[in-house]
Amino acid sequence: MVYKPPPPPKISVIIPVYNCEKYIEKAINSVLNQTFTDYELIIVDDGSTDKTKKIILDYHITTIFKLNGGTASALNAGIRVAGGEWIKWLSADDVLYPDALHNLITSVYDKDVIYFTDYDIIDWSGDIIGEFKEPDRDMEVQKKDLKTYFFGNGSTSLIHKSVFERCGLFDESLRHSEDYEFWSRCLYKYNVELMAIPIKTLQYRRHPEQLTNKIGGSLDYEIQRRYA
Repeated sequence: MVYKPPPPPKISVIIPVYNCEKYIEKAINSVLNQTFTDYELIIVDDGSTDKTKKIILDYHITTIFKLNGGTASALNAGIRVAGGEWIKWLSADDVLYPDALHNLITSVYDKDVIYFTDYDIIDWSGDIIGEFKEPDRDMEVQKKDLKTYFFGNGSTSLIHKSVFERCGLFDESLRHSEDYEFWSRCLYKYNVELMAIPIKTLQYRRHPEQLTNKIGGSLDYEIQRRYA
């Protein structure tokens, strides 16, 4: 009997994590509880020093442990080993809705598009404190708007793996805002379109320990100047 390996998963969900012991379990469980089952989950521990590693090891899922290098480096480590056709980034403090992957994969139709969605906003305790709905923009409006501010949310995104092969991976030299730089590079240099899907796929958590709050400092001008 000839062994035939299983087909590759449709979606690779990548969770980059660094010292997120308070929330990582909720993020993992939100993936494991998806109604859509044709996916793989890859966690990249970016050198955590709290209890994150212990929590992850309680699950039998693909995990990469690496020295701390930042979110971009953790995402790239996951993308390099991902077997899925589509890449789904999920931040370690966010929570996917159970039908998120199903709704995403049934909404996409073009490999040369970065998709992102609406989302609810939660606080540190998980209470919903707001929502965000992405406006629809055509290509020219996207190019104009992205010159002045970032739009979209990396944690809601779904990106075909061929986009990374064409445009490159996330910029590991950036302390944060790697999604802003990637969006800009794809749009301005490679004419990859950005598209908002009018559905909510996750709960986006705002809390004092978020990376941008810890590191501080805006990188918007630096990124905008690259693609002026």
